[in-house]
Amino acid sequence: MNLYELTQEGLELQELLENEELTEELEQRLLISQNEVQSKGCFLAPIILNNEVTIEVIDNQIKRLKELKEKKERLINRTKYFLKNAMVSNGINKIESHLFTLSLRRSESVEVDIVEALPSEFINIKNVVTADKVAIKEAIKRGENITGARIIENFNLQIK
Repeated sequence: MNLYELTQEGLELQELLENEELTEELEQRLLISQNEVQSKGCFLAPIILNNEVTIEVIDNQIKRLKELKEKKERLINRTKYFLKNAMVSNGINKIESHLFTLSLRRSESVEVDIVEALPSEFINIKNVVTADKVAIKEAIKRGENITGARIIENFNLQIK
C-alpha cells in the first residue's frame, strides 16, 4: 500500500472508531495500518534526509558560484572603468580591431545629493504596507479578535 492509501485507510479506521465499538478485527486492522505507516516512515526518512543534505550542498554551490560571479562582475567593471578613463584622458573615442570595436558614447544621468532639499513635485513617496505577524499572534493569544487574521496550527515533520 502506498502512503495515500494508508492515509485513506487510517481516516476510514478513525471514522469507524468514532462510530463503532472497538472489535478484534478493527483492532487488528489498526495495528497493521500503524505498522505499515511506521515501516513506510522508516523507509522514507533516509530519502528525506539525503535530499536535505543534497539541497545543502546545492545551496553551498550556489553561494560559491554567486561569489565567483560577483568577483568576475567587479573585475569587468574595474577593467571597463580603467579603459574608459584611459580613452577619455587620451582623447580616443574609438578603438577598432578585426575582432571588435570599442567606442565611447555620451549619456546623461541625474545625480541627487540631498533628496530632502528637492521641491515636493520632484519627490516620489513609496509606502510599503505589511502585517506585523508577531504582534497579531500575541494579540490573538491574549484573546483579542483581529479581523482578517487568525492563528493556524501547522505540523512540521522533524527527522533527527
